[in-house]
Amino acid sequence: MRKYILVGVDDTSESQLALHWAVDAAEGRGLAVRVVRAYLNELSRWPALGVEGYVPPPMPLDKFQHELDHAVQYARDRLGRDGGSGWLANSDAANAILLEAGQAELVVVGTRSRNKVSAAVMGSVATSVAAKAPCPVVVVRGERRTGPVVVGSDGSTESAEAVEFAFEEAARTGQPLRVVYCWQPLDQHVSPIASTEELLTNWLAESLEPYRDKFPTVRVTASLLEGRASARLIELSEDASLMVVGSRGRGGVTGLLLGSVSQSLLHHADAPVAVVRRHKES
Repeated sequence: MRKYILVGVDDTSESQLALHWAVDAAEGRGLAVRVVRAYLNELSRWPALGVEGYVPPPMPLDKFQHELDHAVQYARDRLGRDGGSGWLANSDAANAILLEAGQAELVVVGTRSRNKVSAAVMGSVATSVAAKAPCPVVVVRGERRTGPVVVGSDGSTESAEAVEFAFEEAARTGQPLRVVYCWQPLDQHVSPIASTEELLTNWLAESLEPYRDKFPTVRVTASLLEGRASARLIELSEDASLMVVGSRGRGGVTGLLLGSVSQSLLHHADAPVAVVRRHKES
């Protein structure tokens, strides 16, 4: 089966931004878009049917189908007749998206504004999908804009795949790429801080050489930044077109938890965030 970009939609403006982002990405990759519109049919699950008491109102299935059809047609208008398909899923959104993610090259979801209520809603869908999907997940916030692709590198296998994904995106979109390594000097170092900075700077530059050779058109800069990775990356997101991070840190639990940096970016970044999981063949 042909690979596709998978996007979840609902009745919010945020999901429309995700749809537009997904179609743009599919157009650049020569892929189709698969749209999922999920809903939970509480009436069919209600245990007290026929018993006096509250019964949930019937679900507006026509409305859900219309939203799905509208999204699929948008994809087809941009990508051609075979460029859009959809599924109206009687399931919670995260499970429906994950069920379709096995054949996806990329999953795209939207998220609401940064506040406690929306963070809880986002946590139940975007965070769950980003933590469990078998492919990269882009969580879209705000209108698409130009600006550098920013990726955090820490030397782990997960961040290496994030760096390659970031190079691919920069090459595809023509945006510059900024690779950053964040560190926090301790009060006492075995080596002087200046020497440590020089070693890290040289290591970062050398680690990027294979990618520079593979993506010669990408304008790339590498930076060593002092401070907490999550805080520094959130600052950089103000001018970025896309933030890219690995799915977990060195201490994460594969398949269960996102790292603290990716969690922070998903909740607080001012740009779309791509969370890149290791490919199965890696």
